[in-house]
Amino acid sequence: MKIAELQPIMEHLIGEQLIDEPLEIKEVTSVSGGCISEAYRVQAQHSGDKPREYFVKRNHIRFLKNFECEIAGLSAIEQSDVIRVPKPLAAGVVNEHSWLILQWIHEGPKPSDFFERFGHALAELHRCTMGSEIGWKQNNYLGASEQLNQATTHWIDFFAQQRIGQQLKMARDSRTLPSDFIKQVDTIVTKMDWILQGNDGNTSLLQGDLWSGNYLCDQLGSPVLIDPAVYRGNREAEFGMLKLFGNCPPAFYDAYHETFPLAEGWEIRCQVYTLYHLLNHLNLFGMGYLRDCQIMCSRILSQIA
Repeated sequence: MKIAELQPIMEHLIGEQLIDEPLEIKEVTSVSGGCISEAYRVQAQHSGDKPREYFVKRNHIRFLKNFECEIAGLSAIEQSDVIRVPKPLAAGVVNEHSWLILQWIHEGPKPSDFFERFGHALAELHRCTMGSEIGWKQNNYLGASEQLNQATTHWIDFFAQQRIGQQLKMARDSRTLPSDFIKQVDTIVTKMDWILQGNDGNTSLLQGDLWSGNYLCDQLGSPVLIDPAVYRGNREAEFGMLKLFGNCPPAFYDAYHETFPLAEGWEIRCQVYTLYHLLNHLNLFGMGYLRDCQIMCSRILSQIA
């Protein structure tokens, strides 16, 4: 769809359908918004008010639940009041497409202490939401994959069945996998109590899909979390994706440990959390990720007595 064609749609979408405020769309610009949805920066003039800017996503009508889950996740992080997120505004269906409207975040250059600030803020998010609950109030999405979040009593069982086990089931349902690889993953599922021994047993609110593309630096030099796949789980799981794509420098981890230290052995346990994200990439993007999954499985199994 051409940008010029989007302006009247945005006026109808934002002003009438989803936010219910009279406005005039000044500019619509296509921006990068990940590999799943079309994304736009929308500048609008509200009646008697200064111009505002919005981040708007557009996708197929069946994607509405995904957008609603994103709003729920952003709202949960926002309620912690310790780390910034784009303010969630609305999600809905207009013109046979699903739409998501968020506050536009103006990015700025990362100051020298950005990763220190980020480490402190993430640790505080985990610390202030610490408890014993596991899962989430609804299933949601890791990228385009459904993520199961049914409440359970034990974290090890939850991660074995609703994370690694579920990803393996999805992979087996959609493609032919080598039998030795299936055996590897099955062994990891059955040995999860050994693999995750030593974790602190608590849970926290997790961003859930934390990598270099899902955090920003605002104009004040503060970290901002975007595109969450939230649930309540052991906080070590937060680092699985971060270790895979876009790992942070030592200052980030030093600051995190200064605020809320992780239990000894967390980096070894983190390997199985990285495997979860590798399996998800295998399911989303194909067999090109099989070798990485096999290598990680072998690494995890080599540490089992």
